Amino acid sequence: MVHENRSILIVDDEPDLRDILSFSFERKGYNIFSACNAVEALKIVKRCKIDVIISDIRMPGGDGVQLLEEVKKHNPNIPMMLFITGFADITMEEAYDKGVDAIFSKPFDTKVLLAAVEKMLEKNEDHWRRQGTHRDKTLLAVDLKFQDFKSAQQAHVLNVGRGGLFIRLTENFPRVNDLLNFRIVFNEGPVTIIEGEGRVKWVRSQAVGDLPAGCGVEFVSLNDKSRGKIFELINFVKTQQYIPKT
Repeated sequence: MVHENRSILIVDDEPDLRDILSFSFERKGYNIFSACNAVEALKIVKRCKIDVIISDIRMPGGDGVQLLEEVKKHNPNIPMMLFITGFADITMEEAYDKGVDAIFSKPFDTKVLLAAVEKMLEKNEDHWRRQGTHRDKTLLAVDLKFQDFKSAQQAHVLNVGRGGLFIRLTENFPRVNDLLNFRIVFNEGPVTIIEGEGRVKWVRSQAVGDLPAGCGVEFVSLNDKSRGKIFELINFVKTQQYIPKT
């Protein structure tokens, strides 16, 4: 597959890592830009069309979190962003709530990173298309019913981001990376059902301040009817969060 119309910005203060990633993505046909910190990267974002940013978090001269915040101010819709990190600079729930699309810990598999970018750049109609069931995995099940989405959101029991769900739980907490079947029904509103499979990205087993206990679930696949409706719901919510933390 050729990607000459797609541009990737690689941001890292390690020249060797920038070179390795640049080479890997150039072989796939991507147009590559690179920067050593957030300040340099933001200049590129402002003058060039960038589809995906792959950024380290901890860098001198402007870190990845600062870059994310400034990029979203400049263009809240694009580009998509991945974090790579060797440190616990930010929790999963904080990163996804700020709008990061994926997080990779160093050392990481370059092939897995390439596949993640490929999936992120899929056309909307192909996104989250069901590719068969995970028969080799144990799927937990969540079956919820609400009056409507807005009341569930305001009560902090359910929320939707660009890439997944926050679901409030009081018991039977899953583990990170568990696969989960979900079926969420609304009695009223434009969206009546969301049904599919997701992967648990983080778990909050007890309330923390105003944040209720629950988990963040990334969409893996949605049935055909839900896939169209979820885009309607995301547009309705108008959020930049990938997975909300509440």
